Order: sequence, then C-alpha cells, then structure tokens
Amino acid sequence: MSFKSKIVKGGIAAAMTGAALMGVATSASANTGASYIGSGKPNTGAAVWCVQHNINYWIVKSGSDAPTIAEDSTFGPATQAAIKEFQGEMGLSQDGVVGPRTGNAIMSHGDPYYTGSNMPNDAWHQGTKSAYCYNYLPTTW
Repeated sequence: MSFKSKIVKGGIAAAMTGAALMGVATSASANTGASYIGSGKPNTGAAVWCVQHNINYWIVKSGSDAPTIAEDSTFGPATQAAIKEFQGEMGLSQDGVVGPRTGNAIMSHGDPYYTGSNMPNDAWHQGTKSAYCYNYLPTTW
C-alpha cells in the first residue's frame, strides 16, 4: 500500500469517526431530537430528573392534590403516574410518556430556573433554549 493510499484511508477513517461523534453530540443537545422519556425509552438521569423536578414544581405551585415524587433521576411507577396526572391536568393524552407535547407543557409550567419559563401556570408559553432542561426534554420548539 502506498504512502498516499494510507493517508487517504486514514483521512476517511478520521472523518467518519468525527461525523459519528458529532451525530451523537448533536442529537443529545437538540431538544427537537431529544429522546422521549418513559417506560422502555432510553431515559437518562438528567432527563428523568428534569421531568420529576418540574412536575413537582407544578404540583406545588398549582395547588394540585397530586403527591410529589422523589427526584432520584430514576424512571419508575411513581414518575409514570405523576406524568399521567400532569398530562390529564394539561388536557393531553395520559400515556405516561414525555413526548414533544408533554415536554412543551413541562417547559411551560415548570420551575423557571430550569425551564426559562417565567409565566403564570395558567398560560402556555415557551421556556428558553438556554435553560438546563431544554437540552433534555423533547419539545416542538
């Protein structure tokens, strides 16, 4: 194999590795590409914590009689039940999965520190893209 051939093959391998790594990094940080959160989904600890924390925030601020849940970054039955309760209160399908519509609601009604949302709980508004949980929750914006 010639020296030129080795350089070309090495360059192609490096480019493919770089492209693969960029693909992984981009999908993790783009909210429209963020994974759904729920039973059987590829849940990350940060994503589950964002759901738990922001639903707890909503429960306390809205005066809901739903119980708060542990913010342990683990998706389990209590987290799924809290998601269903939240979805019902928001007029969404109660499937216990955080997809873009539920993510929009969480970002709109959650803790402003983590969502960038600074509006009252009775209005639908977007959180901000610089907020911590924006990177982990699927939304449509």
